[in-house]
Amino acid sequence: MARKLLMVSGLASVVLAVVTYAAPVALAGAAPSPSAPAASASASHGTTAIDTPAALQGKAKVLAPPPGGWSVPSQRNYTITSSCQPYAAAIRQGAAAWAGLREGGGTPVECRNGYITDCGGGSNVVGCNWGSGQRIALYMGGVNDDALLAAHEFGHDWYGHSNVQCAAWDSPTTVMSPTICN
Repeated sequence: MARKLLMVSGLASVVLAVVTYAAPVALAGAAPSPSAPAASASASHGTTAIDTPAALQGKAKVLAPPPGGWSVPSQRNYTITSSCQPYAAAIRQGAAAWAGLREGGGTPVECRNGYITDCGGGSNVVGCNWGSGQRIALYMGGVNDDALLAAHEFGHDWYGHSNVQCAAWDSPTTVMSPTICN
């Protein structure tokens, strides 16, 4: 009985390791394919939060990007403002999704206490990146995965939205979905 339990738990560990590390690492070498490069300096990209569609509930998800993050076309920097101090660890985790993103100087990241209304259209907007990295706003109370929201908004420094239904950690394309499903 103990041997069978050991074998089952070992198999589960291998499956978890493959899903968590091998699949994203295999995708990391491929060029990200979100819809397009981020738009002009004046454009903003709003991210909406919705309830997870029934068809996607209970599906296994990758929980983090590959070690070292996905490759990006250029290095960028960001600064966590005082309004985001309670969420600093999640923001850093989201930034780590992108290999060319470093803390210190650069894009100010601010946190809001409600949905973002100055991003241009949409309801339940939980994140916005103005001007491909000029300024980022996050509403952490609107999502279940704060780091994924931060990763998505940082991704707009280089990329536009993808056509994926719900954001997830599977690849740069899934991170760049315009919707975070809770």
